[in-house]
Amino acid sequence: MNFSLIEYFHTKWHDILVIGKTIERDGLKYHILGMTLSDEARLYIIEPYMTPERKKQKGVSNYRKLLKEHDGVVCCYLHCSEFCFGNERLKTQGGTGGSLKYSLEDYGTIQLFFDMMNAGWTIPEWIKDTDWENLQLVTLTIADIKELPRYWPDMPITITHKPDPVRHLLEKPVTLNVGKSRSFCFTDNYGDQVQCHVNNVTLIDVWKETEAEFKDPKLAERFSQEQIEQARKYSYDTLNQRCPKGMCYIGIEYECSKDLDLVFYSKQYLSSRPQTHEGSSHFLMMHIKPDQKTGTHGLPLKGRVIDTPFSPDTTQIPAELFLYYEKAEEWTETVL
Repeated sequence: MNFSLIEYFHTKWHDILVIGKTIERDGLKYHILGMTLSDEARLYIIEPYMTPERKKQKGVSNYRKLLKEHDGVVCCYLHCSEFCFGNERLKTQGGTGGSLKYSLEDYGTIQLFFDMMNAGWTIPEWIKDTDWENLQLVTLTIADIKELPRYWPDMPITITHKPDPVRHLLEKPVTLNVGKSRSFCFTDNYGDQVQCHVNNVTLIDVWKETEAEFKDPKLAERFSQEQIEQARKYSYDTLNQRCPKGMCYIGIEYECSKDLDLVFYSKQYLSSRPQTHEGSSHFLMMHIKPDQKTGTHGLPLKGRVIDTPFSPDTTQIPAELFLYYEKAEEWTETVL
């Protein structure tokens, strides 16, 4: 510990607003703490925190097992897109969430709670004796405001939720052929038959594409030469580990009779054991953007990358449509 750490965490607010409203829904409680204004405006919500349960599976872990076990921590208010205080609309532009147990030495969070209490916040009884391991703090950044909204205790707050897409496992075997199209059906979680058309399968030279990205003159308008060189080094280090020079990734362009985002993996990847990689994670979730908005079957055209290295003479890829994402509907709630 030294004073530079204290100096780093210390924040002097331009303004602070206590809201202090508890929301009860589906047997759980959430608390809108309030807002602060410094260089930017932030809104804070305390939520319950529950560690995701992992299924115990026998045998050596491979990527298939890890992907099936995947169950992220749920932050109910992290993905809210708008808060309305009376007639004043506040747009969010991102946020963070995490267990308060990691804040025991985060003096910035502790300062926030002290400053909220000094500004009039009364800690709700249900929070007082709840261990910090069972709570999380969601911090939302509010876009383009220079002063905090006017607020009084009986003012209704309308919140617009924009949830993440819903993940559905499928594990459907699909053989992909480079340069060729194919169609197939699968049954979705509602029991409906979904028609999928793979319009094209291509080999992607990621080294060539990465080099082209760093030659783009627009980068120099946004970043210093030092930042560009550092990013280049991280990217090349990552590629050396993930896709050695001369190897390719697989690009897939597809149409789907429902508005779903499909995720393909190679069988080789799913059966392999996880490896530790260093460097940038830029290439972990690559996507391709098709040139056309609509495919040959008149449906929205989408792209996906299988980021497993393949030889440039590959013609056939044993793969799986491992999972798909279904868009979740936007909804609103009013807090009185």
